[in-house]
Amino acid sequence: MKKILSSDFVKDEGLKKSLNYVILGVCFGIVFFNTTIGTPIAGFAKELGFGDLIYAIMLALPVLGGAIQLYASMVLEKTKKRKLIFLISGFLHRIPWLFIAILPLIISERTFLFYIIVFLLIVSSLGGAFLNVSFMSWMGDLVPLEIRGRFFSQRSMLATISSLVSGLIIGKFLDTVPGLIGFSIVFIISTILGILDISCFFKVYDPPMKGNFTYNESLIMMFKKVLTHSKFSKFLVFAVTFQFALNIAGPFFNIYMIKYLKMSFFEIALYVQLINNLTVILFIRIWGRIIDKFGNKPVLLISTSIISFLPLLWCLTTPNNWLFIIILLQILAGIFWPGIDLGYNNLALSLSPDENRSFYIAVLNLFVSSFGIALAYIFGGFIIENVAPLLNLYLRNYFKISLVDYHYVFILSAILRFISLKFFLTKIREEKSYSLYEIKEDIIKKVKR
Repeated sequence: MKKILSSDFVKDEGLKKSLNYVILGVCFGIVFFNTTIGTPIAGFAKELGFGDLIYAIMLALPVLGGAIQLYASMVLEKTKKRKLIFLISGFLHRIPWLFIAILPLIISERTFLFYIIVFLLIVSSLGGAFLNVSFMSWMGDLVPLEIRGRFFSQRSMLATISSLVSGLIIGKFLDTVPGLIGFSIVFIISTILGILDISCFFKVYDPPMKGNFTYNESLIMMFKKVLTHSKFSKFLVFAVTFQFALNIAGPFFNIYMIKYLKMSFFEIALYVQLINNLTVILFIRIWGRIIDKFGNKPVLLISTSIISFLPLLWCLTTPNNWLFIIILLQILAGIFWPGIDLGYNNLALSLSPDENRSFYIAVLNLFVSSFGIALAYIFGGFIIENVAPLLNLYLRNYFKISLVDYHYVFILSAILRFISLKFFLTKIREEKSYSLYEIKEDIIKKVKR
């Protein structure tokens, strides 16, 4: 375990051991998440005959657990049993997927199967609510502020390597073993790895939670305190709007590649996951060092500026020309997405106060899960199935233009990303972070030297 984490920025052996297990866990867990929210779940929904809106609802249900994260935070702050809550909720979050993997082989009636899957996803989402709150609170106290950028970048880098290898294996397997049997095997193995992820945290040290607050105030007053916090409230608005912009199109890139571009699962793994992950590996530690030096906000400004325009490139792809465009897309995404992931998570931790951080994170997850993710998924699916055909009919009749139904949510996503960046991210204030002008001047001085 000692060799997982570089020793240049963590000297305490006890802390290093705990951080090593956090990293080991995500190397297992990333396979579970890539399977349950990535290309395999898209192919699974298509194999079951579910439309885009039903597929969007399936993806929305696991994140709707954010609606009860306030309650989860109250339980966490009152009991202070953070590690126990994390472990129980983690297993509750993962185990229902074993049944989701097996039941389609037993139940042939699709409507009945859909309702069972909905029930299992709700159970999983309840576990996810407690899991997310306890994890963010735990990491906020475990990982020292001065090394967060480097630690989470290294954690993400190793998770990316695991994602790269598993993605190629899963893609090849699904092409070799088509149909529900192939998907069931993949989901079973991924769920077992997800359970191993949670099991790693048996070995992680849980420091005492900061603050003695026990929610003597009313829930409404606590809610108001979070929403009126001078720094955190601005981040909350940006997080919800940006996540909505991302997720109105996010789930449908996989379906678009499978249904319209006619890509195989291995081609998706090779040209999307492999290229993206290799680029992430090259750049993620760079972003970690940049964040530790210049701050999170400037990194987010740079990264979101590029990411905002990527959905428009997807609109240029066709079944005959997709290779070069997708390679370009994944290189750009691999360079700049790590900056967004690291900056976003670090800002959530740094802008929330030490005392009752879990409640602030719970409010953030409540809004992001409900409005930034679940609502965006469903709204995107609704546009594709109900609005896009009407718009296509209008454009064909009056302008002789025809777009693929998915292009409408891609274009809308690009517009909303830019709006979120321009009007909300710029209002966030982060102490000790550099401005873009100061970063440019620093670079110029180093070049001159």
